[in-house]
Amino acid sequence: MNTRIALLSAGLCLGIARIAGAQQALTNKDIWGSPLFSAEYVGGLASMKDGLHYTVLEEEAGALAINQYAYRTGNKVATLVKPAELVPAGSKEPVEMDGYSFSGDEKKMMIETGHEQLYRYSYFAHNYVFDRASKKLEPLSDTKKAKQRLATFSPDGSKAAFVRDNNLFVVDLATMAETAITTDGEWNKVLNGATDWVYEEEFTLVQGYAWSPDGSKLLYLRTDESGVREFDLTYYKNQLYPSEYRFKYPKAGEANSSISLHVRDLVGGLTYNVPLGTEETDIYIARLGFTPKGEPWFMRLNRLQNEKVICTVKLPPPGTKARPVPTEIYKESNKTYVEVTDDLHFLADGSGFILTSEKDGWNHIYRVNFAGGEPWQMTRGNWDVVGVKGIDEKGKRVIFTAAQSAPENQEVLAIAFNGKLPVPLSPKGGHNDAEFSTGFQYFINTRSTLNSPPVVTLHDGKGKLVKTLKDNAKLAKTCADYGIATREFFQFKTDGGTELRGWMMKPANFQSRERYPVLLVQYSGPNSNEVLDQWDGRAQLWHSLLAQKGYIVACVDPRGTGHRGKDFRHITYGQLGKNETEDHIATAKWLAQQPWVDGSRIGIWGWSYGGYMSSNCITKGADQFKAAIAVAPVTNWRYYDSIYTERYMGLPKDNAKGYDDNSPVFHAGKLKGNYLLIHGLADDNVHYQNAAEMTNALIKANKPFDQFVYPDRNHGIGGGGTRLHLYEMMTGWILENL
Repeated sequence: MNTRIALLSAGLCLGIARIAGAQQALTNKDIWGSPLFSAEYVGGLASMKDGLHYTVLEEEAGALAINQYAYRTGNKVATLVKPAELVPAGSKEPVEMDGYSFSGDEKKMMIETGHEQLYRYSYFAHNYVFDRASKKLEPLSDTKKAKQRLATFSPDGSKAAFVRDNNLFVVDLATMAETAITTDGEWNKVLNGATDWVYEEEFTLVQGYAWSPDGSKLLYLRTDESGVREFDLTYYKNQLYPSEYRFKYPKAGEANSSISLHVRDLVGGLTYNVPLGTEETDIYIARLGFTPKGEPWFMRLNRLQNEKVICTVKLPPPGTKARPVPTEIYKESNKTYVEVTDDLHFLADGSGFILTSEKDGWNHIYRVNFAGGEPWQMTRGNWDVVGVKGIDEKGKRVIFTAAQSAPENQEVLAIAFNGKLPVPLSPKGGHNDAEFSTGFQYFINTRSTLNSPPVVTLHDGKGKLVKTLKDNAKLAKTCADYGIATREFFQFKTDGGTELRGWMMKPANFQSRERYPVLLVQYSGPNSNEVLDQWDGRAQLWHSLLAQKGYIVACVDPRGTGHRGKDFRHITYGQLGKNETEDHIATAKWLAQQPWVDGSRIGIWGWSYGGYMSSNCITKGADQFKAAIAVAPVTNWRYYDSIYTERYMGLPKDNAKGYDDNSPVFHAGKLKGNYLLIHGLADDNVHYQNAAEMTNALIKANKPFDQFVYPDRNHGIGGGGTRLHLYEMMTGWILENL
């Protein structure tokens, strides 16, 4: 459930003060229906091969161009692709560019156009190959055929691959001849080179194939969905009869897809089946690729996701039909679960690899040597590594982000291969995220703080500031003009002794002798964080609108969330919702004890997992909460997908009590306060079935509540003014019911 709805990051000190007087009042139309509060970023950023230049997508004359900049100065040095150059043969109009990528030698570019969204990350598109020297643009494949997915160049730039109609294809770029690597692909049955819905959503694995370093081989995943049950969505818009969309969705405890791995030798034309190193068949292949030395590798998990194994594969000599041989190079298990991340990086010299693990109680970086021996821990301390950004081979260091100085912060650091103390590369504090140049000589950092919107800066590889690229001064001034309320951090201990950390936003003319209603905002999902020293974009502006209307807005990260070590995260295993609900109830009790809070007017709202939590709080915590809004909530974990749910809950047959005790459908009879249930009817992630079951439970318990549904809208509930309508409705409901 990778479902945090649109948060922004990065920094600039606003100096937003609570100034009464001539400031303009916020409206939902300003926030959600106009570009008034839009932040500027560096879009379409890609580092070039030389490590000295980068490219970005920028608008020119109403269309997108690809411009080249120098890292040394941050100045534009060339326009690589002009919109007018993207005119296919036989056409008078240029294609509209939706994305781009370079070939390995950077002589060609892949231009994407006509994006059609499939699921959260995946999409269909037509792809064109643009020759930078000749300015020739030609389609990667016949545009009369179906659109492609996942088009990539081979590392040597001689070929390209893509997925169409669930089959994997390769194109020889010298002749543009197309070869089908697979032919058995079929919708809702077999996928080759792409992943199914649940892999994409919960493993964030979308591209199910990888090129060997020399471009001579393809490693690809074959997914057989035949045994997975279908879920159907109904669409109503602009048609006499509703249409139905059916897709494979494995729910907790139900059958998953069957998977297999294969290597295609493009030179010899042979395809090898890759043994997965286990007799178990109910498994996951969560990551795959080639090592720098050209060996295939894969990451395997068991169904319960409490064992992770990484294997390399020795291929048979060219031209032979001997079986590939997998070799286990790493194994990790846990009583609860092991995380799947993108922190695995093989070293270029072939000596081993880097990865992160929670094995010492905090998420830290380890080096594993192929020569043997125990994994060597590189970082240590009571703080969590957030993610590994990459390996600076020349500088002999690992680049990573971490919440080192405080759980609310994210900083960019480097640690030498010899394991000396990490060196900070970004400013201390706030929320930092960096994109590094090829070779790690430079990086572009995006930083924000609790009360300041994004600043995008260019730095050299040691962290020295080169240039500010985007300061968002205009946004800062607009926020000041509208009197955006500031936020402040707070901490308290529950009766059980747990320290909880949060932020709070008070009304502009706050008076400690008055008593204010409070709205708690939260997400609360496993290893997520809402209490960050980070600008929160339009959500923050909406909370400020509520503060202008006299509400205190507060947020707390309960147990189960991130940046506070393994024990804090994993305590929710097998009983999702129990500890989190207890912590939000404790928060409401603590707030009610403050002399400036009206304890009879405390509400809570959330989206997705946050909607699940607000539903639990208004039922299990009925005495503490007057009102709750649940947007697209899970209401029964038996209805959610296999990978996410079983990772944290195990199988329903083994943990029936854990599934039922903390699902709000079984607590509907406890409802006392006001409850608003909102869902999109075309939600492919958290199905409307969850809202329907909650509705039935409330009806059975004879409990009054409010409900609103959005036809044809997915989990994000957006498009065509929908977001404005949603927040306008929620604002009015809060004013009336809290």
